[in-house]
Amino acid sequence: MRGANDNAETAGGGPFTASARGLALPVIVVAALYGLPLAGLVLAGQGGGALARLCILALCLSLPFLIAYAVLRRVTARVDVMPHTLLLQPGFPRTGQFVVPYSVIRGIRVRRGFGGRLSGTSTLVIDLAGGTPFDVADLADAEAARAAILARLELRKPAPTAEIPVELPEIPRILMG
Repeated sequence: MRGANDNAETAGGGPFTASARGLALPVIVVAALYGLPLAGLVLAGQGGGALARLCILALCLSLPFLIAYAVLRRVTARVDVMPHTLLLQPGFPRTGQFVVPYSVIRGIRVRRGFGGRLSGTSTLVIDLAGGTPFDVADLADAEAARAAILARLELRKPAPTAEIPVELPEIPRILMG
């Protein structure tokens, strides 16, 4: 949907993508939770025990999937603010691009949970006509995306019409003598 007349604005600060730090945090936490006990067991001479094998198994099974999820999420989640529409890609595991015209947007808000506060990520929630919310999670700068969308919505508002008085004053006539 990126045509010659609807290119993404570079001055708007977009595209807004997922946070690398927020997506790497679960990988680091899981690696620390299983890697540090494993290192302690190896240093204590218990590296061949059942608990050490459990840590190795957990690391070998979970880390590749967490890394793959983080990479896929990072490259697929984005919000493009365009002159006439929003191009939303919710990211892995949801697929596809969604083109949202500004005329169907009823509200925009930013949601941040406990994990988002820790990692610095947040979710951009766009309320569409008909009450359907659409969200793009794990954004690095959802507040800036919200501001760019609101600025674009402000530009699309119609100019206020001048009020016409009900009774027009009498037009003075020029008398020619």
